[in-house]
Amino acid sequence: MGLMLETTNADLLRRGAAHDNAPDKLPSKRLRTIEEAGKQGVPFTTGLLIGIGETREDRVDTLLAIRDLHKRYGHIQEVIIQNFRVKAGIPMQNWPEPARGDMLRTVAVARLLLPGVNIQAPPNLQCSFL
Repeated sequence: MGLMLETTNADLLRRGAAHDNAPDKLPSKRLRTIEEAGKQGVPFTTGLLIGIGETREDRVDTLLAIRDLHKRYGHIQEVIIQNFRVKAGIPMQNWPEPARGDMLRTVAVARLLLPGVNIQAPPNLQCSFL
């Protein structure tokens, strides 16, 4: 089972931010869903989305939240580090995509914080990142 946490930064739901008008992306609800899966012993895939207005600290906080749930329940089997990609016609069509260094740094931090958990950075989303 899987659900992308994306971020723990609820400020990204404010007007004009990446998750504006997307109440299903409320971090507390997503964390609760991931926790409930852990309580039931359901193997779980989750991850974060970088380049949507979050800070480096937000990324670490998101990875720490995932780590804490995994320490408690042992159910996180994979964490996906996904980079934001610009698409025509979306509200963030003029938003900059994350830099290569941001992507590599986030993957490295994920590997340090989540030993024993598979870390994936989907190559079809990367362009020239990796």
